[in-house]
Amino acid sequence: MPKKNRRPSTTPPHDHGAPAPASWRRLVSAALLAGAVRHLGALLVGHAVTWWQHD
Repeated sequence: MPKKNRRPSTTPPHDHGAPAPASWRRLVSAALLAGAVRHLGALLVGHAVTWWQHD
């Protein structure tokens, strides 16, 4: 009885070409959002420290 021609389980799934063109936009927007959140956090901490130390 001949063996069936099977693909090994280590083969990667089918590629559908290049990654989506919006992927770089997603990365840029995530970086901008992270920077904005970081900046707002720093501002809030600065205001909290100033308020805490006021006399």
